[in-house]
Amino acid sequence: MSTDSAGSQASQAMLHMLDYITTHDHDHFEWDDHGREESEAWLRPVQDAGLSPQKHKVFNHANKEYLKPPQPFIQIGPELGESGSTIVYKVSPPDDQGYRRPLALKVIVCKENAHPPGPDSNVRKLALQEVRNMVAVRHPHIVVYVASFEDYCISNRQVRQRRAGDTGARAVFRRVDQQIKRHILGIAMYPPAQCNLRTLMLDIASAAAHSPRTAEEENWMVQYLHSYFGCLSQAVSYLHKSTVRIRHKDIKPENVVIDDFGFPLLTDFGLSKHFETGQHSQGPTAKTLKYADPEAMQETQRDERSDVFSLGCVFLEMVTVLLGKPPSYAEEQLERMAGNADQVGEFKYTDALDNLQEYIDHLEQVAEDQLDALPSPSPDRPTPSTNLPPSMPKSQSFREREKTRQREREASLIGVIKVLRPIRRMMDRDYHVRPYARDLYPLFRHLYDIYESPGRCENCEEQMLTGRSRPPTRAPTMVGVAANGRQLPLQRTRSNSPTLAKSPTAGSFTIRRMRANSLYVVKQASHLPTDAVGIAYPHNGHKV
Repeated sequence: MSTDSAGSQASQAMLHMLDYITTHDHDHFEWDDHGREESEAWLRPVQDAGLSPQKHKVFNHANKEYLKPPQPFIQIGPELGESGSTIVYKVSPPDDQGYRRPLALKVIVCKENAHPPGPDSNVRKLALQEVRNMVAVRHPHIVVYVASFEDYCISNRQVRQRRAGDTGARAVFRRVDQQIKRHILGIAMYPPAQCNLRTLMLDIASAAAHSPRTAEEENWMVQYLHSYFGCLSQAVSYLHKSTVRIRHKDIKPENVVIDDFGFPLLTDFGLSKHFETGQHSQGPTAKTLKYADPEAMQETQRDERSDVFSLGCVFLEMVTVLLGKPPSYAEEQLERMAGNADQVGEFKYTDALDNLQEYIDHLEQVAEDQLDALPSPSPDRPTPSTNLPPSMPKSQSFREREKTRQREREASLIGVIKVLRPIRRMMDRDYHVRPYARDLYPLFRHLYDIYESPGRCENCEEQMLTGRSRPPTRAPTMVGVAANGRQLPLQRTRSNSPTLAKSPTAGSFTIRRMRANSLYVVKQASHLPTDAVGIAYPHNGHKV
């Protein structure tokens, strides 16, 4: 397996998604013609799908052994994830590429009815069309397609046959039978994730269960989770808009990834489902039953609001975590309410809809109880419509900081109560009752205001006001250079935006953040070389 080595070229710094998109950074990656497949059978479906040869390459190795994933890319660290016949790697581009930005590489072992599909198979054409759909998607909360490739190898088998009517040894001849032995599809995307939403929610629940000090240290994750409701709503709304018209069809916590800047991005548009089932994804699959909408389960008529149902299921788990419970608490309580606590088999939200209102009422009661348990610093408790208090400056006394934390917790609980009814509508059994994705953002927008950091997402605000998913073009985020020449990213899209890094011991995240007057300071990170230096940059006037 290819791994990162000292001989590889140095990787470029990570860019914030807005900067990555507005500078068209992905356009700098182009495939060359070395080892490219030339047969019409393989290339025609690529052309029909509208994929550029500079972006999609079919390899040909003259019937020799095919590439070992993640080749031709260079693996960085352990695999990011694995599911069925799909593996996701963090990689650097091939050494012959001038483009050096770290990427996520999704490698799918292609199958059609348990066998590798042929070059002109219908399942391959559908998958290539899905890749083409990714090319056109440009949103700060959706992963960006950078490039893709296919590779295959052929097995030669000699078959002995006898000519009809002939006798004797000379009547037997050998025929070479060629079959596709293995076929893989690789899709390079930006950015490589730090973790997915499931992992983040489990980390929050674990921190809350350990000790108040641990929960306080990991409080930044809670702050960012509040902002994910609005960001994910706008990402789905963008996919559903008339100029894009894409249904995700597989929204779940595992398909929401968290980037280096702590922000959520939708990924995985169901490419592997085409290869694994051999048909277009109109019905449910074994991997998505839990979050599948009732229409998909019954294979009846549906529209884009099937995505809204799945997103509502994810939101239900998110508010459960904000109330101090693990995400599995929703499943456990719904099964208990239905009297199926001991039932064996995969849980499905669709089967629990009769008890959904009871669980919503239960969460509201949990929030009310937690509100009543808070000491009352003042007789006036904020209402759900109140502008919520900003985080405290460091100059505050311990008592003042405690009061501010208490006000933020109180505002969070009120904010959770306010979104329970919209989530209930998102999960309605009748898709005609569910809101469209374009109507979701105002229902969750107030959750941005509970904490100063990360604050409101300027991209999502722009989308709400103008319909554009990105604000006017701005100068890209600057990067610093450490003493050893390694680039350091500067985060400035949101106030006090953090840099995330895997903890060397816990597999969780550590946060490093500093702001001094009008200077944003990149502090030395634990994962950087010891000769890395702190670098300050003047604020350039952009809203942060």
